[in-house]
Amino acid sequence: MLLLWPIGFLAGGFRSPPDPATIREILFLRHDRIGDLALSLPILRRLKQAFPGAHLTVVASPSNRDILRHNPVVDEVFVYRGFVSYLKFVTHHRFDLAVDPFHNEHRLLPAFMTLLTGARHRIGFALAGREVFFTLSAPFYDEHKSFHQLMQLLLDSLGITETMAGEAAETVPLILLSLEEEWEAAAMTAPLCDKRLIAIHPGAFYPAQKWPLERFVEVAKELSRQGFGIIFFAPTKEFPDFDLVRPGDDSGLLVIRETSMRQFIAILSRCALLICNNSGPLHLAWALGIRTVSLMGPTIPAVWWPQGRKHKVLRRDLPCSPCNLAVCPTHECLRNITVAEVLSAVNEAVSNTEEDK
Repeated sequence: MLLLWPIGFLAGGFRSPPDPATIREILFLRHDRIGDLALSLPILRRLKQAFPGAHLTVVASPSNRDILRHNPVVDEVFVYRGFVSYLKFVTHHRFDLAVDPFHNEHRLLPAFMTLLTGARHRIGFALAGREVFFTLSAPFYDEHKSFHQLMQLLLDSLGITETMAGEAAETVPLILLSLEEEWEAAAMTAPLCDKRLIAIHPGAFYPAQKWPLERFVEVAKELSRQGFGIIFFAPTKEFPDFDLVRPGDDSGLLVIRETSMRQFIAILSRCALLICNNSGPLHLAWALGIRTVSLMGPTIPAVWWPQGRKHKVLRRDLPCSPCNLAVCPTHECLRNITVAEVLSAVNEAVSNTEEDK
């Protein structure tokens, strides 16, 4: 990859922000995880506002592509299934603007992928030399900024300020559902139709991000006893042995082992609250405007902290925090958070849901 940097430099050369009238085709790279795409939905909306005549294509992953279904600002979704398929795709298009929102210094490939588009305007973060592939002034990654502030840095380089894009606070939901999806979700949650719904999802991408499963189960049991309808998501692939610890057959608790992405989103949209780790489901709830109580472990807090008054985060700031490790030998930061703390945060959150009506 180092040998390609001179090529990127010669093809680049910093330019002024583009004239909106000249931007007809935009490519936005987001072929990674679910949460990253959910948090990127505001920047997609704002790109479309700034370049209303442009055709917006998002490069998504097989795991996150369905987030974009019914999205009115996205004109095309290309599912990334490897470098060769991507190369074939971009050679048949003429992009004017390519956006690389990745901010992991170990991932140089997305920056190079913008160069392959042939776009006159290319933007991304300056990390580990990847800025040589861009033609617009590349902002530096700052782990003290939120995800949304980082995305605003990219927009600033495009000449898109917050005032130009309308209100600073994004309206939700950012994920839209069809009537058929809403009806299916209603049918799937019918056993709890007379109760106020709380969703629980104990999963996460990395083991170090997970609060102990048995504590999620304790929370579910207690909230069920309090009269809430609990929807407990326990994907078989992530929790193959969950039957050994399942909360039981309480009429106030519904365990869901398998759902599609769209089914999960539709069911979550019916809930007053989601209890989860700092993971994809958390960011989907944010995009839907659903209140959350989440548990944060080794994750860099400023970047991944859910924004807004609807979201309560429980976190222990230890001397080793944030280690940002995928696997932790002690897991103290999450193990030190008690069931009682989570229940207290949940009861406070549900008492505030009247404000959302």
